[in-house]
Amino acid sequence: MDGTTQVPPPAIGQEPDRPKRTLRKWFLAVAAVWLSLLVWHCGTTLRSGWKLSDQAAQQFHAQLNRGELDEICRDADDAFSQTEKHDELVHFLDVVHKRLGDAGVAKQVHLNVNTTTNGTFLTSEFNTQFAEGQATETFTWHKSGDRLRLYHYKISSNALLK
Repeated sequence: MDGTTQVPPPAIGQEPDRPKRTLRKWFLAVAAVWLSLLVWHCGTTLRSGWKLSDQAAQQFHAQLNRGELDEICRDADDAFSQTEKHDELVHFLDVVHKRLGDAGVAKQVHLNVNTTTNGTFLTSEFNTQFAEGQATETFTWHKSGDRLRLYHYKISSNALLK
């Protein structure tokens, strides 16, 4: 003999490796449940983020319409309204309000949720009808509990070029 051992083939009709198939089925079942929970969680996070973002934008527009520009900056995230930038931000918001007038209907068209080690950030885009023209606004919100604080604001409108 050459020193090697041979394993005999399984008998006819015998099912080899049955415990491995059962383990594989359980693994796939657990993976399917876990994946379903993950998709459900993402969906509910987006739905609640959409609602919170819409409410925060409505509050922003109401304060802008009333000329409460200092309040917008005070309520914002510290990164948005740093002390040295406060006057510039108030001036910028004042120019936006003077050139575009009061904000009217704002329709949210996009939402992105990003969770990092610095927190959860929601970036939402709105098509907003102002008294003097249409604008596209992009808000980035920093989520703190169930509250959103303005982290970044960008607006694009041809009416601002006048």
